Amino acid sequence: MSSSHSRLIWFILAALLCFVGFLYWQSQQTNGNSRGPGGPIAVKTAIVQSQTMTREVGAIGTGIANNSIQLIAPSSEFLIELNVNEGQKVAQGEIIARLNDVQQKARVAELEAVLSEQKRQLDRLKNLATTQATAQSLLDEQLTRVNSTLAQLDTARKQLQDMTIRAPFTGYLGLRQVSRGAFVNAGTVISTLDDMQQLRVQFSVAERHLAEIAVGMPVTVTNVAYGNRAFVGEVSAIDTRLDPVTRSVTVHGVINNEQILLRPGMLLNVRLQLENREVLRVSEKALVPQQNRQYVFVVDAENRVRQQEVQIGQRIPGWVEVVAGLQEGDEIIIEGVQKVRTGVTISKVEG
Repeated sequence: MSSSHSRLIWFILAALLCFVGFLYWQSQQTNGNSRGPGGPIAVKTAIVQSQTMTREVGAIGTGIANNSIQLIAPSSEFLIELNVNEGQKVAQGEIIARLNDVQQKARVAELEAVLSEQKRQLDRLKNLATTQATAQSLLDEQLTRVNSTLAQLDTARKQLQDMTIRAPFTGYLGLRQVSRGAFVNAGTVISTLDDMQQLRVQFSVAERHLAEIAVGMPVTVTNVAYGNRAFVGEVSAIDTRLDPVTRSVTVHGVINNEQILLRPGMLLNVRLQLENREVLRVSEKALVPQQNRQYVFVVDAENRVRQQEVQIGQRIPGWVEVVAGLQEGDEIIIEGVQKVRTGVTISKVEG
């Protein structure tokens, strides 16, 4: 039994030795393929260039009309005129609807007649006052009556004006909520009016980006209805408060929407551009991290390699900014860095 166990152990050791030898042979074959028989190491290189580096932050936003109101009835009355065509563009001051205003017109006419008579009486008292034939107190009383009637007339004229509903700004009418001839109560919604030639987009940005955001920064939005078509605008306002729950700040952007493609309430994918500048940038694959430092392998005119420490700045997916350590025009290794060391000769692989 002991002899059988011993033979099994020796067999296992021999098998392991053969396996290790196979792995060593395979690694030597791989190295030989990349170097050739005593030849240079095959790697891929790139020239360091100055390129535009853009940092963006993404968010989900909601479209909001630049100006948006509900057109409501100011009082309870019959609707005698209605000029609402859904989706129609109306100009500022254009009549949208008119309520029955007979009583208001009569009240204005009555007060105008009373005021005219009171002014005539006031003029007569002023003429008498010049001859000391009337008391100053009577003149004062009549002047008070005139001023009181003037105030009542202003109120009546305002009530008459309110019976006609006009567009307060140029925009597009929404759906009609009532019909002509209907009796409407005060506060009844007649329609909506939206100024959509400029669309505001509301979105939230994380607290860590607050110091980088400024009014005027470029904003790009997309919507599923238009595929990859981008609509460009800029930041118009930044909220003074942060949400204490999400620790984010609300930002408003303004998008030019003259073709009225975007609508209020749309779900928008927002890209806020935080930075856009010319930098030296290299592929992240070129970096060789060692402890707290970053290195790249630079190739000289004779295809020999030397290791160079670099200082890096901002990162974007796949790329990194080089602040110091390289110059524009330097050639560096971007693939195969694990196979080289300072002093070796390389062979450049295209593609």
